[in-house]
Amino acid sequence: MARKILRTLYISAALAFGACSDANDRNQLAVYLCDNPADYGGLNCYIAGVEVRAADGGAWTPLPVSEDYVALMELVNGKMQEAGRTTLPQGTSCDAVRIAFSTENAHVVVGGESVPLAVDAADATVTVPFPPVTMDGPNTPLLLDIDIAASVVEDASAESGYRFRPQISFVNTAECGAVQGGLQTGSAAVSSRLWIRFTDRATGAVSSTYCSLSPAGAFFKRLTPGNYLLEVLPASDSDIEPYTTEIAVARQQVTDLGNIVLESHNVL
Repeated sequence: MARKILRTLYISAALAFGACSDANDRNQLAVYLCDNPADYGGLNCYIAGVEVRAADGGAWTPLPVSEDYVALMELVNGKMQEAGRTTLPQGTSCDAVRIAFSTENAHVVVGGESVPLAVDAADATVTVPFPPVTMDGPNTPLLLDIDIAASVVEDASAESGYRFRPQISFVNTAECGAVQGGLQTGSAAVSSRLWIRFTDRATGAVSSTYCSLSPAGAFFKRLTPGNYLLEVLPASDSDIEPYTTEIAVARQQVTDLGNIVLESHNVL
């Protein structure tokens, strides 16, 4: 089943800016963060700054930070958090966001224990390019996806053994589609985050995510339009059987797979 992407439960209304009667409320540019989850209990960090780059000269404009504390693993299943917002002059064109994370007070939850994440100054600031956008009346949202699985690196030289090297990509919400659904084993809820892999049948490109534990088994993934092989790949020591299916993703549509029941050796 497909639904308009801005009507799905998991898409925040923050990306559907409407026209404003007050001219002072127009030409606002807002930067949002979302998370491509990983098999961690949580990841908490702080934002030190957000800037956008002018497409014509490369000058950077700082955005007031909306909320500096970010609980990234809560930004799953389409949930987002506003990182910064400002009003830009009519006709301003932008082509990149620069986001700086604090080098202090970052933590990741591993095996139920919160441990510090080392953040080097060289890794803390990330520049994310995007196709140029021009402020011409409507407010403009920019969505950035942080890949937690790729961003948290095991490093013996870090005091806690973990380092944060943010890997961030721009999500073109005007062009992508999405797939959502839920996983369960028999009649029971899943009790661990399961890895879900998507392979584009035309290009062979692979992307992945993990299901959530709250709500248990829920997953949501933004994808470019196309036909995909979806695979649920439990850990090698799991008693859950792998699962595969073919799906189609269309522009500005959500493919809703409903509840997928996985087979398990321990579930009748």
